[in-house]
Amino acid sequence: MKGLAFFHFILLLALLSAHQANAFDLGTERIRLSGFGTLGVTSAGEKKFGLQKDYIHDAQFGDVSVLTDSVFGLQLDIDLLKNITATVQVVAEDRARQDFNNIVDWAYLSYRPTSNTVIRAGRMGIDLFMLSEYRNVGYAYLWTHPVVEFYKPISLSHYEGFDFKYSRRIKPGYFEFKVYGGQTGSDIKLANGDLNLRMRPFVGFNTSLEDNNWKVRLTYATTDTAFIRSPADPLLNELSHVPQSSWPQASALYNRLIGVNKQTHYYSAGFLYDKHNWVVQSEFSLMTSKWLSVNMTNGYLSVGRRIGPVTFYTVGSYAKSRDNPRVDRTQIFTQGLEGLVSAAEDLLHAVHMDQNTVSLGFRWDLHPRAALKAQWDHTWVRKHGGGLMLLKEPLDHNITLNTFSLNLNFVF
Repeated sequence: MKGLAFFHFILLLALLSAHQANAFDLGTERIRLSGFGTLGVTSAGEKKFGLQKDYIHDAQFGDVSVLTDSVFGLQLDIDLLKNITATVQVVAEDRARQDFNNIVDWAYLSYRPTSNTVIRAGRMGIDLFMLSEYRNVGYAYLWTHPVVEFYKPISLSHYEGFDFKYSRRIKPGYFEFKVYGGQTGSDIKLANGDLNLRMRPFVGFNTSLEDNNWKVRLTYATTDTAFIRSPADPLLNELSHVPQSSWPQASALYNRLIGVNKQTHYYSAGFLYDKHNWVVQSEFSLMTSKWLSVNMTNGYLSVGRRIGPVTFYTVGSYAKSRDNPRVDRTQIFTQGLEGLVSAAEDLLHAVHMDQNTVSLGFRWDLHPRAALKAQWDHTWVRKHGGGLMLLKEPLDHNITLNTFSLNLNFVF
C-alpha cells in the first residue's frame, strides 16, 4: 500500500508540475522552473540477501517494488541580480529517513564575476562522479539506475559549503577546473539499524576536458569523519576495553573498524565517448583510509549502440575492499571472549566488499523529453564479500543475484 501510494503521489506531482512549468514559461525569464522524474518498477534481491541501489534507501529482499527507482524533482532558478542566481532543487523519493532536510537537495547562490568563473555557496551536489549534477535525473544517463558498485559506496547527495569553477575554451576542447570545500553527511540504512554519518572538512577538486564527442575527468577529494552513530557502537566500545594481555589483536581490529576521526582520500578518473552511434562511458576510483569500511577500489565500463531511437547497452562493474583483516584465534588468551570474538568476526565480514555485476539493457527515446528503459543485472557476490548488501545472515558462501528494472524517465 505504501509503495502504490508513493507511486501515485509521484505521478500526480508530475502531471501538476508539467502544468505549472508551462505557466512559468509564459512569465519572466528571470524565473525558471524545471523538473524531472522516474516512474519505475524493480525486482531485486532474495529472501535473506537484500539489494539496494544506495545506502539511503530500503533494500529489496526478492520482492517487486515501485519505490526503488521512482523519484520526482523540481528545480527553481531565480536571477536575483545581473550576475547572481538563486537555485533550489527539491527531490521526492522513498528514503530510509524522511524529513525536510533530505527533501531539499540543493539550495545555493551563484555569482559569476566573469564569463569564465562562477562562485557558489550553500547546499550543492557532491561533485565526485560523471553523473554528479544529474544523479537523480534518470533521463540524463543511459541506464535504469546509476551503477551500484561505483555509486553506492558514496551515498552522499549534497554538501554545505562553497565551490569555485573556472572554465574556458582551449585548443583541444572545453577545459574546466573546480575546487570546493564544506561539510557533508548521510543517514545510511543497515541491516540492523541506521548509521548517522557526518564528515568535515570535505574538500577537493576536479578537472575535465571535453569536446563534442568525448570527455575526460579527474577528481580528488578528502574528508575527516567527524561523527558516527552506528548499530555497531556497543560492540566497538566493548572491543576497545579488552585488555592487551587477553586478546592482543582486539586493539588493532578496533582501530580498523572505528570510523570516527579517520581521514579518507578519494581519487577517480572518468571517460565518455559518444560518436557514430556508439556510447562508451567508464569510471574507476580508489579510496584510501584506515577506516576499513571505505578502503576500497571500484569501477565500471559501459558500452552502448544506437539503432534509431533505441540504444542497446551492456555494463561491467566491480567493487572490492583493498584488504581483508581476519581474526587470529590463536592469539586469544582469556576464556569467555568467544561471543565478542564471533561478533567482531561477523562485523569484519559485513563491511568487506567483493562483488561484480554484468548488465544488459536498452533505452528507447520515445519522446524528446521522455525515455523508456529496461535492464537486467546479474551480480556475483563472493563469500564474506557482501558489504554492499543488506544481509539477514552472514554470507558464508558465494551467491548470484538477478535484478530486473523497468522505468519511464522524463524531464520538463
